[in-house]
Amino acid sequence: MRLAALAEAIGARLQGPPDLEILRVAAPHEADPAALIGAFLPRFRSQARRTAAGAALTGEAPVDLPAGCARLICEDPRAAWGQALRRLHPRPIIQPPPVGLHPLSAVDPTARLGRDVSVGPFAVVGPGAELGDGVQLFAGVVVGAHAVLGPGCVLHPHATVLDHCTLGAGVWLGTGAVIGSPGFGLDGAGRVPHVGRVEIGAGATVGAQSCVDRGTVGPTVIGAHAHLDNLVQVGHNARVGDGAVLCGQVGLAGGAVVEAGAVVGGQAGVAGQAVVGAGARIAAQSGVTRALPPGGEYSGHPAEPNRARLRRLARLRRLVDR
Repeated sequence: MRLAALAEAIGARLQGPPDLEILRVAAPHEADPAALIGAFLPRFRSQARRTAAGAALTGEAPVDLPAGCARLICEDPRAAWGQALRRLHPRPIIQPPPVGLHPLSAVDPTARLGRDVSVGPFAVVGPGAELGDGVQLFAGVVVGAHAVLGPGCVLHPHATVLDHCTLGAGVWLGTGAVIGSPGFGLDGAGRVPHVGRVEIGAGATVGAQSCVDRGTVGPTVIGAHAHLDNLVQVGHNARVGDGAVLCGQVGLAGGAVVEAGAVVGGQAGVAGQAVVGAGARIAAQSGVTRALPPGGEYSGHPAEPNRARLRRLARLRRLVDR
């Protein structure tokens, strides 16, 4: 792709030869003259000084690059980087199964399948399940009885959607994700039956080995375009709002709420019935034990406004150093 066309496509300002052909993206130490690198992250800047790449994507801040390396300068380089990856690598790295039913798959005759559905080897589709147009089930996927998958859903190897759960259009499940396992509710007789379900909104993604438990009664809800990283646990009847982000190893206890647009950092936990307000940002390894107002930045255990916590830590250090 010509560099000028790439710059226009991602909204970048070009400094360099417009006719240079860029064929791929690459890490700075692996790049060649046909590659684009990302030089907007601090960890890549030292490598970028010695790169052989033909072009580098940068933010507005100056970056030290070799002579002859063109620059694509963006106000939002992270967003532009994603666009560049999609333009230069349009085909998926993980190839989907071919359209149709693999002879080693098991699809119940009462299941309803839309057009152009792909069902890979050893995948299982239960009775009464519904698969919308263009659904892709990789090897070993299990879709339970009366589960509903909207058009364009993609379930990677060994992902599981258990009985009566619902996925909206374009939901993406990583390898080994489990949707609809029984929640962790106990009484004197053992595990409490969980007769609810899971509802996942359109365009949401659930990473590898993440689990979303079904509700005890009623649904556990993941909103549209919410994104769960790998190894995330969402407890029974928890609710994750539209566009929220849960990073790796986050845990939501039963009934926890993360409202729309909030971001919860890695290994943070949200206690049962606690609420993370819309647009709030929770630092990694924090513990949310109560309702936190929308839009703020919080850290620590129990989580509190980040600036207040940092001020208190600074005062404590001054006392210790005396």
